[in-house]
Amino acid sequence: MPIPSWQYHEPDHPGADFDAIVEDYDRNMRKVRDVDGEINEVLEFLDLKPEQTVLEMGTGTGEFALAASRWCSRVYAVDLSLGMLRYAQKKAAARDISNVEFLPGGFLTYEHHGPPVDAAVTQIALHHLPDFWKQIALLRIAGLLKEGGRFCLRDVVYSFEAADYQAYFQKFIAQASIRGGDEFARIMADHVKNEYSTLDWIMRGMIEWAGFEVKSSRHKHGFFGLYFCIKL
Repeated sequence: MPIPSWQYHEPDHPGADFDAIVEDYDRNMRKVRDVDGEINEVLEFLDLKPEQTVLEMGTGTGEFALAASRWCSRVYAVDLSLGMLRYAQKKAAARDISNVEFLPGGFLTYEHHGPPVDAAVTQIALHHLPDFWKQIALLRIAGLLKEGGRFCLRDVVYSFEAADYQAYFQKFIAQASIRGGDEFARIMADHVKNEYSTLDWIMRGMIEWAGFEVKSSRHKHGFFGLYFCIKL
């Protein structure tokens, strides 16, 4: 189906060129994130069963998808970046994992062929879309889930007091430099300046308008949000 001329063109997002950084992505992420811990807290909520299926939007190098594959029958791992998908496929082959299907597509363009899935996940990806298109993405994800299906969303979501934004961002970027070095601080500053991260109350409202109940949420440093949801 042709993409309408008025639809947001996802490859034009203001983030990094992921094809260009794929070889270093996993190593760099592990310097500043507890990747294994993040995977485990999502898996704990999803509580997957052997016969169930999972959709991950924005799979990146596939680390979550590969971990989830041990607990379910099939994972549909979707990403815009063909370089990321190729790298993830190599990781799957090296780990002798065959029940992950790596698929090209975005939040607005992915076409699912098959029955509704039992669970869906997206991590550090939805901020590539402006808020209206985030809402459309969430509606599309809800449309792919079974009733009662579980959905986990993790992203850069601001939960600090917005009136204090100048002092907050100055402190956050300074701390980012201490945690990850000057390059990491630059990446964080570019994110704040250029990308489409939104506020917690807006994100929560969009999730609920898409037909989910937020069962619980967690926030870190006023910068990251994690939402555990059930499709109504």
